[in-house]
Amino acid sequence: MTVIEYRYLDPHYRDEHSAFYSKTFRRYPSVAHRVHFFRDAPPTALASDEVAVTFSGRDYLGFLVVRPVPAAPVGRVAIRPPAHLEAKLEACLVTERANLFGDELKVRCIPFIAQDAQLGVCAHATLWMVSQQHHLRSGSPNHLPSHVAASAPAELGFGRPIPSAGLTIYQLSAAATRLGIPAFAYVLDALPPRESLFRIVCRYLNSGLPVIAAGGGHAWVLVGYQISETDTGAERIEFIRHDDEVGPYQVVENPYLDDYAPWEYIVVPLPPHVFVLGEHAEAIGEEYIRDYVHRSPTSEAASLAEELDRPHSDLTFRTTLVTSNSFKANLGSRGVPPILAALLRRSQLSRLVWVVELTRRSERKAGRPSVLAEAVIDSTDHLRDLRPLLWRVPGQFYSWIPDQDAQYVQDIPTIPLLPSLIGDH
Repeated sequence: MTVIEYRYLDPHYRDEHSAFYSKTFRRYPSVAHRVHFFRDAPPTALASDEVAVTFSGRDYLGFLVVRPVPAAPVGRVAIRPPAHLEAKLEACLVTERANLFGDELKVRCIPFIAQDAQLGVCAHATLWMVSQQHHLRSGSPNHLPSHVAASAPAELGFGRPIPSAGLTIYQLSAAATRLGIPAFAYVLDALPPRESLFRIVCRYLNSGLPVIAAGGGHAWVLVGYQISETDTGAERIEFIRHDDEVGPYQVVENPYLDDYAPWEYIVVPLPPHVFVLGEHAEAIGEEYIRDYVHRSPTSEAASLAEELDRPHSDLTFRTTLVTSNSFKANLGSRGVPPILAALLRRSQLSRLVWVVELTRRSERKAGRPSVLAEAVIDSTDHLRDLRPLLWRVPGQFYSWIPDQDAQYVQDIPTIPLLPSLIGDH
């Protein structure tokens, strides 16, 4: 079922109209239409002018704003992902709200918009999508299209800013910073040692942070990924992207054979107080876990140390960014034993932390608990003196008390494998 809301005053299109379309000789209306999508049949009251309509209890799929711009009709979109992809996008999904005839409707989605090719092009659309996701996820400012357009410094690009001729990677990165989501750009031909496109992007997607990618004269937003098997049985990572020229939730089977190949850059807009990059957090977490596994006196730790040193081990390190509040709040649902939960809950942590997990691949692939050890890193730590706030290995728990520059250690019983914070990926 679809319900069309005529003469809808969409704040984002109204902003586009005020900033650009009201200044053109050609006349464009200042109001849009909004199309709502439901899985269920329409209520019978919808056909009557005498009965109040309610959509309570109906399966709401989301909405699409139709701009009155023939060359670029697709405006703001909040649509539920296809059922087979929903679990793969869980980390980046946010809740968008709409009011229809007095009923508040909610949809879990990742915001999407198509470029209008005037006030904004593909790079502006990616910035809008990422900033909206941050706004709905963490309450950061709600940036309108003109804010996004004005945030890109004209002196770093070519051509006039409006109508836009496109953004350089420097303009895109600077614009993200001006929007309050400071970005770090990776050049894919010069990645840090041991890193790859897949490792870096998946680390941020697992943290609920969409990643902008660019190549072939185009830019798009990576919003999730799924793991599939090739004909030979090997695992293959397939990204899911918002492409403003194609549509939301598009599956990229192989980045190296993509329409926009070769991919040249990935740009990661971050929350303001994330100073430590994911690869740096993982490196220090791995270093401490490897070191203290060898120091722990338990037989379980000795066995784990031997396995860690073995080439082609079944063990791997995985990293995600979470709020310390959610990390502590979810201890019970993860089945963390009371003695460890008590130690973790009482630990002093920064608001955002990187959690580095040592996991067993085979257990994770089978959908079972897989975490053997973990380290928690302050997202605002000093880049020349990185150290975990806490870490645990079989038989022992450690924490570092920053105010005292002291280390605390406590023996703990063997902890069973725990579920990963990253879910089923």
